[in-house]
Amino acid sequence: MTSDNEANAFSASVIPGGIQTPGQAPSTIPKKGVQAAGAHSKVIVVFKADTPQAEIKNAEDSIIAQGGKITHRYNSALLGFAAELPDNSFQALKVHPKVDYIEADGVVSAYVGSNI
Repeated sequence: MTSDNEANAFSASVIPGGIQTPGQAPSTIPKKGVQAAGAHSKVIVVFKADTPQAEIKNAEDSIIAQGGKITHRYNSALLGFAAELPDNSFQALKVHPKVDYIEADGVVSAYVGSNI
């Protein structure tokens, strides 16, 4: 059994804190200027549940046309995709009306200490 403090520490270590602007998708992606010019960000883009597949496909095609790459598509638990995208693609996605949120893509591990 875990205490509330252990549960909160666990949540804090797994759930990244993002930057959220009203009317825009929250993000944990570094702000412009942090990465070198031409750098690609690895992200997971999640669309709102009512987004048509054609609109998601258009977003994917736009990323590819700008030099990005779609690395995984989500159709079950999430509606969206994982991608490596140039900064200019990220800025356009950030204000897309059907994007629910954008998160940094990476390996997540959890550690819960025991009281043994």
